[in-house]
Amino acid sequence: MNGMFLMLALTLCVAALAFVVYPLLREPRQQRVHFRRAINLAVHRDRVRELDQDLATGTLTQSQYDSALADLERELLDSGAIEPDEAVASPTRPERGRGPQRVAGMAVFVSVAVLPFMAMGIYLSVGHAEDVFATRLPPGESQTAATAPPASEASMRRQFEMLSRQLQGRLAQNPGELEDWVLLGRTLVFLDDLAAAERAFREAMAHGGERAPDLLTRYADVLAERQGSMGGEPAILIERALAIDPDHAQGLWMAGSLAFEEADLGAARRHWERLLGVLPADSPEAGVIRGNLSQVEQAAAEG
Repeated sequence: MNGMFLMLALTLCVAALAFVVYPLLREPRQQRVHFRRAINLAVHRDRVRELDQDLATGTLTQSQYDSALADLERELLDSGAIEPDEAVASPTRPERGRGPQRVAGMAVFVSVAVLPFMAMGIYLSVGHAEDVFATRLPPGESQTAATAPPASEASMRRQFEMLSRQLQGRLAQNPGELEDWVLLGRTLVFLDDLAAAERAFREAMAHGGERAPDLLTRYADVLAERQGSMGGEPAILIERALAIDPDHAQGLWMAGSLAFEEADLGAARRHWERLLGVLPADSPEAGVIRGNLSQVEQAAAEG
């Protein structure tokens, strides 16, 4: 594609230069006119000399001579060789055209040798040369990143399964990597393998994650999902997360849900009102929390 662009650009440059070079190489019109006039004038002078010789030898009478000379002068005027108010160049001075010819030759040289490179330099300076000279990928690989359709669920699942195997291989070599255990747990949650995710989060807790509110709440969520409620160990993990960060959004959400599940409406209201102050007022999550608080108020009114 880049080679095709360059060939097309050079072709257009040559075509454009043709319109400039051709007039420069052509003989100037004024010079052609002078040359034609000079020829006509030379022919006229030869014919006049012939008349003079005929008159001298007696071949022509004076009246015939005058009549023939008048005819020649009339033909000279009709040919345009002379004009009443214009001085005609002498045919013995052909050097007059050399100056314009030299200038025209220089102009042709500059046009052919300089203009294409000037055009290319300007394009490289202000044009989109990076698009033209960019390295092209093989067919099927170019531009796919920007135009590829969203990955299907099956494709994403395969990618997460591959990631899970890679993480397990890395952790087999270095089991002390906290971030790898957390990432493995999140990957397994996506794959709906909650038992394996629970083991990964437990390992993460054992390798320094017991002070991370995000890990505590994720681990509590997996445990609550597996046992069907947030009572017991999930409640302990949520409490520990809020002790570390009282404004932890996921911890406040889960604490409010646990309190509402246990019919502790006052605790549910406190946790969710605090969460409402943490979330952006116009966020979708804030709208959900307002709905939950309405349910708390309704349950309190009914109770």
